[in-house]
Amino acid sequence: MMYDYLRNLLEETFRVSGEITPDKTFEDLDLDSLTTAEICAALETDLKVTIDDEEVHQQTTMGALADLLHHKGAVLSR
Repeated sequence: MMYDYLRNLLEETFRVSGEITPDKTFEDLDLDSLTTAEICAALETDLKVTIDDEEVHQQTTMGALADLLHHKGAVLSR
């Protein structure tokens, strides 16, 4: 599931603390714009999708990001 991948990425790679739920935004998780850009770069590399910077911003929720990735055809390797 894409959301689980995102949660793990944020917890393990970016060391985000606190509860990461689908309704949390980047702002809620205290992620600045530089970290958000780094996360997008990691997603592009890991999932082989292109994410426009304007598609992901501080108000984007984790659930909305998971949906966006799904609609872009991102596929998780098992």
